[in-house]
Amino acid sequence: MKMLYITTFAKSRFGSFAKSSIAAARQLGIEYHIASNETGIDQSIKDQECEELGIYHHHIDINRNPSAVAQNRKAYKQIMELIEEYHFDVIHCNTPMGGVLGRLCGHKAGVKTVIYQAHGFHFWTGAPLMNWTCYYPTEKFLAHYTDILITINKEDKKRAQKFHLKKNGKLVSVPGVGIDVEKISTPTISPEEKRRQLGISQDSLVYITVGELIPRKNQSMLIDAFKKADIANSILLICGKGQEKDNLQKQIEENGLSEKVKLLGQRTDIYELLQCSDVFLFPSKQEGLPIALMEAMAVGLPCVAANIRGNNDLLGDNYPFLLNPNDRESWEKSMKDILDVRNEMAELSHKNIGAFDIEKATEAMKEIYKSVLER
Repeated sequence: MKMLYITTFAKSRFGSFAKSSIAAARQLGIEYHIASNETGIDQSIKDQECEELGIYHHHIDINRNPSAVAQNRKAYKQIMELIEEYHFDVIHCNTPMGGVLGRLCGHKAGVKTVIYQAHGFHFWTGAPLMNWTCYYPTEKFLAHYTDILITINKEDKKRAQKFHLKKNGKLVSVPGVGIDVEKISTPTISPEEKRRQLGISQDSLVYITVGELIPRKNQSMLIDAFKKADIANSILLICGKGQEKDNLQKQIEENGLSEKVKLLGQRTDIYELLQCSDVFLFPSKQEGLPIALMEAMAVGLPCVAANIRGNNDLLGDNYPFLLNPNDRESWEKSMKDILDVRNEMAELSHKNIGAFDIEKATEAMKEIYKSVLER
């Protein structure tokens, strides 16, 4: 069986996004091709990794922005050419635009099985009207071209149950893309040494957040809440890059927080940074099933997170530190309150993450692929 996995983004090395899919396909002997936008990546590294994994990769000019019509039309033609050349039995498409193009191409070419994996519908509870106007009818229509629809959180599953899939189609839930809990929780450097490298004193109370610096991730509110909380001997580390960097840096400087709030940029040592921290903060306004929160839970950090889909799937609906992402006063208070139950919350978050380990995600994906092989 030949499978084409379609997504928008490409990196020199495969991140966690496709790992469970690749592992499941390899275990079942499926010929695996991945198509994504490879503009600007290191092709030699990509070639080497694909050779090691025994898979194939292809560039398509896909753009995550639906308004990039010409570019996405080109990507559509490229996908059709790939289907014609390799005669794929299965398309497994991901991301909104990957899902649109993959399903349209699969329908046009008569591909036997089309799978769409929703990593977080863009019409979540509380989403802007524009999202509901654009994305909801699109997903509802394309469901008719979908043999298997995969969701990764309770809210999306409930919404997808109202869609009408292709004849004999089915809705399946999986525990996200999975993370390697053992690897993430195993230190490669002592927390004390990591703090020394960062110039952070051993007795400091370190709060950390990880995410792209964009309005949706809500770091500006977090900085305000952190300032108001005024916790003695505390520091806030913000990891990530993005369009809000200059605005956040200005906010930090204007509030006299240059010594207490640090923008660390995009990091390759996230696990080490989490392991040397005391509390994880995640105020994002919208997620599917966030890897950043999963990694913090794997390390065993007590977490304060926004009460949104994905977060409550991971931490549990009754987790006491799930907050309204817009309620700054609650964040200010919870940053202090969690210190009194730090150990209990750390134990609870680490316990809950076990259900989302990479092995469980791989097994779930393997069962889906098995059902396709048996068709």
